[in-house]
Amino acid sequence: MQRRLAVARLLQHREPTLLLSGQAVSNLGDGVALVALTLLVLDTTHSAAMLAWFAAARMAPTVAFLLVGGAVVDRFSRRTLLLVSDGSRFVLTAGLAAVIAAHALHYWELIAFALVFGLFDALFMPAYAALTPQIVPTELLPAMNSIRPLSSNLMGSMIGPAIGGLLAAYSTAGAISIDAATFAVSAAFLLAMRPVPVPERGAATSMLHDIREGLAYVRRTTWFWTCLLAVTFVNALVLVPQSVLVPYFLRHVLHAPKVEVGLVFTVGGVTGAAMSLVAGNLRMPRRRIRTMFAVWGVGTLSGLIMGVATNFWEVALFPLIVSASIVVGNVFWESMVQEEVPAEMMGRASSVDWFVSLGLSPVGLVVAGALAGAIGVRTYYVVMTLVCLVPTALVLISRRVNAVDAGRVRPPAPARDAGAEAVS
Repeated sequence: MQRRLAVARLLQHREPTLLLSGQAVSNLGDGVALVALTLLVLDTTHSAAMLAWFAAARMAPTVAFLLVGGAVVDRFSRRTLLLVSDGSRFVLTAGLAAVIAAHALHYWELIAFALVFGLFDALFMPAYAALTPQIVPTELLPAMNSIRPLSSNLMGSMIGPAIGGLLAAYSTAGAISIDAATFAVSAAFLLAMRPVPVPERGAATSMLHDIREGLAYVRRTTWFWTCLLAVTFVNALVLVPQSVLVPYFLRHVLHAPKVEVGLVFTVGGVTGAAMSLVAGNLRMPRRRIRTMFAVWGVGTLSGLIMGVATNFWEVALFPLIVSASIVVGNVFWESMVQEEVPAEMMGRASSVDWFVSLGLSPVGLVVAGALAGAIGVRTYYVVMTLVCLVPTALVLISRRVNAVDAGRVRPPAPARDAGAEAVS
């Protein structure tokens, strides 16, 4: 007799399966475009700083408009807003591919593309987070929160970048066209889903009032805002800059070929995908916050590898360890937020989550690009890794932050489904 895996039980539900299927295809395109655009900027500018500015240009509007996006998400159908986001990003990406194919692209146009694209990311992220508990049974939320990173790592960080690295050697426009097509496919899956009701609201309020209400909720929830502040610095100074500094280090320090830039993302995707399968079938730990930060701390500590790496395989250890730690920690975090935060606040709370945790990342990208050029990638990662271990340690030892888990009993394992047993 054996217990049916939580992931298998989740995929018996139509709506989450459609949502995840569309996102799997979209993630593939994202992985292709990530490598293709990174190589395009590096080959034309030969500058870590300019690549950092490009990455920051995409992230800055996402961060700036997340709070507005969260307020919008709590007013309208989350499925409809995801359709708007996917449709808009399809148009933008198809237009970029056409400009590249015409050999008419300038660096400033890439910056403009990144800025506008980031606006629709700001709508997509809280809409997805808020839609999830509407269509997924509570006991299957950890499984749902693990399949998304499984898809992201398998398609967006493993298969997509490998394809992107190969395609970029022949046609950057072709690679970006694939990304555009995947947004259209994702939108088709969303259209196939049943309409999702607009969240119930009380008295009509202004958008500004809703934003303030979301901020106030997070501010008075000690575990929430403290955890967000701690991860903000790790994201800004260690984790997010790897998308710029690792490719730059490979191409301009180790002089690695383009294919290896795609492969380094792929290596991280392999462990991320594997850990997603594991995390989706784990029970929530009794000490949720300490478990999350212990796991995330291992990922932060792996930044020291960049201080001594001398070849591709040593460099690849960094994203490999980071990817595994992020996936496991995030599954616990997202499930905890979905359990603890009231349903009517989910859009705004998740937007504050993204807003704070990524708030310094655009600045961190620019700072990382500048400092890496001045002191070198190796020195940068040694210094910033040690600095960012401090807030992680403070969360681990803080009784006040961990009070939300005090006296908490570990949830029992999910009940068996009827028919889930097999007789040998």
